[in-house]
Amino acid sequence: MQKPNQLLDSAMNRGRKAASLYPKQKTEFYTIKGKEIAKIDASANYIEETLFRSVKAFPTFEDLEPFYKDLYECILDTNELKKNLSSISSVARLVKTIRRNHIVKLKELKFDRGTGIKKQSFAITKSYVGRLSSLLKGISKQIDFYNESARILKELPNIRTKENCIILAGYPNVGKSTILSRITESKPQIASYPFTTKGLNVGVFKKKYVPIQIIDTPGLLDRPLLDRNKIELKAVTALQHLKGLIVFVVDPTEELDKQKNLFLELKKLFTHNKFLVVINKTDVATQTELDSAKNIFEKELIIFEGKNSLALKEWLLDKENKIF
Repeated sequence: MQKPNQLLDSAMNRGRKAASLYPKQKTEFYTIKGKEIAKIDASANYIEETLFRSVKAFPTFEDLEPFYKDLYECILDTNELKKNLSSISSVARLVKTIRRNHIVKLKELKFDRGTGIKKQSFAITKSYVGRLSSLLKGISKQIDFYNESARILKELPNIRTKENCIILAGYPNVGKSTILSRITESKPQIASYPFTTKGLNVGVFKKKYVPIQIIDTPGLLDRPLLDRNKIELKAVTALQHLKGLIVFVVDPTEELDKQKNLFLELKKLFTHNKFLVVINKTDVATQTELDSAKNIFEKELIIFEGKNSLALKEWLLDKENKIF
């Protein structure tokens, strides 16, 4: 949505264009009044439509699928957004009232030889523009909040929530995004610091020509759900509502006990999902570290993965292995 000054400028440009197209009347008095009425009508209509359309463009949170509803609440202050949308709608209704009041004033305007029709008409239009400007400036913060919220929602990937998928989970910086890029055509941002994945990255893996979504979730830490930050909650939301295979990625060079605790927590929370453990970074880990990781997760199905490795992809492609 345009900022208040831009919105007002666009509206007044439409108003001036409407005034220029207004046909000449029998007298200058009616011509000038008609032009100012056209100017007010067109500019106010533009602002009303823009504000109402912007509010309507936002999804109704109560009608969203559980996955998207919870995800939106993780990344947006939905209560604050609702208040801002309500304020924008209220201003749109006030613009309608202001338009009507000033058009009535122009229609009721009587000719005053001393003041002059131009001065009288322009004074009413000036009052209208001033009131309009004040109203729009009053929702400047609401418009900024709206634009930022719209930007965030636009960046969310399209996830087919009714289909089974493969979910990559684990601690921050264990290599989930690298694995995603190996087994799909996705090119996620990859860096060497924790919490690189700020959102949900989605790639597509094909098995027997059937596309399967692979979702790379933000790194999770071994701590209670209530203590998790918004980025971690996005991952929890994905795991709660999406069905399929959870690929838990382990970094054998880091704190294995904490990673095991997180794994056990996820298994308790998401009993409807199958789990697969991928011990990653085999190219940099020592044999002792790899053995320790294998021993800690010995009761689970384990795949070893490293640089230039295709072990996980080959396992997923193997027709003997049922992913779901």
